[in-house]
Amino acid sequence: MKLPLSTSTALALLSAGAAHAADASFSTEQAFVAAAGATVIESFETLAGRDRTLAPIVTSTFTLSTAAAPMGIQTSANAPSDGFGAAAVDGSQYVSIYLQNLAPGSISFTLAAPSTSFGLYLSDLGETSGQIRVQTNNGVFASGLVVATFPPTVSNGQQRFVGVTQNQAFTQVTLTVTGVDEAYGLDKVYVSAVPEPAAAWLMLAGLGVAGIAARSRRAR
Repeated sequence: MKLPLSTSTALALLSAGAAHAADASFSTEQAFVAAAGATVIESFETLAGRDRTLAPIVTSTFTLSTAAAPMGIQTSANAPSDGFGAAAVDGSQYVSIYLQNLAPGSISFTLAAPSTSFGLYLSDLGETSGQIRVQTNNGVFASGLVVATFPPTVSNGQQRFVGVTQNQAFTQVTLTVTGVDEAYGLDKVYVSAVPEPAAAWLMLAGLGVAGIAARSRRAR
């Protein structure tokens, strides 16, 4: 049976999550939040602390994985491992990434649901020359985007916001840091909010009832 146009449109919107975000990159949290629409935030506050390893970090919003640079859950700036100047942005916990004497390379966020927005805070970057690169697995940023280039600095603990929005939804984000011997933290990760299944189906049910009523009026 062919769905009424309104129902078909609703299904498309629900499957895409937050639809029709503009293709853009952001260096401030305020501008990103204004453009991203409804989002959820993961700040790692409910996870158990752990030393840096190659094991994935799993949250309800995404799975964070690494091929080379060990990742840990810090419960404070220097516990359970030395944070090397990184710190939490939201709450007291954050993810710590470090590969001694080498560039930490790429880490990947595999999202639990399609998203059109992604943002996060990075701390203690910029002590060695390098770049921050963001790549999605679909849409305008699938070929990658350099969001920051920095020379060496002598200060610790800088906080930097990085965000992107896309018209096309994506399910994976790869973050690459190229500075050699960079130990950095990441925290307060934003992704698009996904409609609650119950609310979504109630909306579709309402549209279905409206369609049946309209057909009944036409039949009379």
